[in-house]
Amino acid sequence: MVSINLDDETERYLVAILAKENTTSSELIERLLREYLESIQAKKNFLERWLSN
Repeated sequence: MVSINLDDETERYLVAILAKENTTSSELIERLLREYLESIQAKKNFLERWLSN
């Protein structure tokens, strides 16, 4: 388990996102991390393909 401390503004953002998405903080964090990893892998793959030409 990971524990984080958020400032008041960031915590308000989190609460608003959780309410809008109707999800839990764990599910949201998992989804954000998965999407972020996929996006950086896609950039790396693009760059690798471009450099190999």
